[in-house]
Amino acid sequence: MFIEAFLAGIWASVGSSLGKLSGSHYVVGESYVIWAGLLVAMVLANTWGCRHYLRSLDAATNSVAPTVISAVSSYVLSGVIGIALFEEGASVRWWAGAVLIIMGLALVARPQNKHKPA
Repeated sequence: MFIEAFLAGIWASVGSSLGKLSGSHYVVGESYVIWAGLLVAMVLANTWGCRHYLRSLDAATNSVAPTVISAVSSYVLSGVIGIALFEEGASVRWWAGAVLIIMGLALVARPQNKHKPA
């Protein structure tokens, strides 16, 4: 379940990166073939990500853990891809915000101990 949810987040990041590349005049230029190829690859990557996400939901006892795992992996990988591939700036404040979001998602996903009153 964890691997499937993690892969869902990875494929979501790949799909969004392919979508961003398809809108880049530097990559596509005037070629409709490259543009169409990137869009088809984006749809395939997003479809593959949905497949992994649904498999992780099927294997899980609740929907929170797969959602959190896929969201965190997608968020972090999107940030890394943005920095490495698109030369986007990421300040310490951005990474601090990412850590806070990840911690918040982890708090939401952690199992709750329900104590019955004695």
